[in-house]
Amino acid sequence: MSIRATDSATLAIQTRGLGKRFGRQWALAHCDLQVRPGEVLLLAGANGSGKTTLLRLIAGLYKPTQGSMTIYGMDPDQEKLACRRTLTLVGHDNYLYSQLTALEMLQVWTRLRGAELEKAQAIELLREVDLHDRRDYPVGGFSAGMRKRLTLLRTRLEEPRLVLLDEPFSALDAAGQNLIEDWIEGYRSAGKTVVLASHNLPRSSRLCDRAFLLQEGQILWQGTGEAILDQVGTTV
Repeated sequence: MSIRATDSATLAIQTRGLGKRFGRQWALAHCDLQVRPGEVLLLAGANGSGKTTLLRLIAGLYKPTQGSMTIYGMDPDQEKLACRRTLTLVGHDNYLYSQLTALEMLQVWTRLRGAELEKAQAIELLREVDLHDRRDYPVGGFSAGMRKRLTLLRTRLEEPRLVLLDEPFSALDAAGQNLIEDWIEGYRSAGKTVVLASHNLPRSSRLCDRAFLLQEGQILWQGTGEAILDQVGTTV
């Protein structure tokens, strides 16, 4: 699927020669991306291929060593706060405070965004991920899957235009994975843009409009979700 638009203002994400170096090691190099609003993009590749680095660069958690990037036409260097408010990254770090309850965590996340969340609204959100009956329990006692489901609720709280997901299906049972798949489909229908990095290619490939295969910090291949399964098989 080709991208015809080249004006960065018409794109959700555009990178030109984007790269990040840690010491002498390039984690990502010469990355050129054009992502349309409402598109679901899959980043595939082995551990250390650059997927997480790319997501963190887009989210503004890393400063590029080289290249440039725009988010919905905005330059993150010049409009850092505006870019940050337009996106949500759910990565390997869950940012959960073990002593707080699930209900309190939702309220804390909301206040960090300068808003308030009614208790009834919070309970309904927790019901989406089957944690409403654990709302008053400290999250430090939650299983890995429960912590993952709670963390993924940030994508519902913040209502971003751009959703960045790093291994969203990991630590989840089949029901949890089905729920995240439904959310991603819903985000696409609502015109939101989703970029996900995943090793679960059978599930993630059928969700995406396009897929990119990264290797040693560079884009090795790009094509459709169906084609990536032919390219690398079911796991990478």
